[in-house]
Amino acid sequence: MNKQQLKKRYWFFGGLGTGLLGFGLSALVESGFLKHSSAPEWQWILAGTLSLMLVMAGVNFLFESFRCKQKLGLDGACPDE
Repeated sequence: MNKQQLKKRYWFFGGLGTGLLGFGLSALVESGFLKHSSAPEWQWILAGTLSLMLVMAGVNFLFESFRCKQKLGLDGACPDE
């Protein structure tokens, strides 16, 4: 994989991972609110499970982004150099 492809993967997985992680954490908090309201039990269990899946997918994408960064050898340098 060339340097340009690694940069694309770095930014793609970093952005997607950050978005999924934030959305998953927000959904997890919302499922906690569902649990303590009058929502049916299956609803907050399903919402909590799906939100945890989003959180874990976001973390995995961030790990992939970090792996691409290590392959590029950036270590804190600007990726556009």
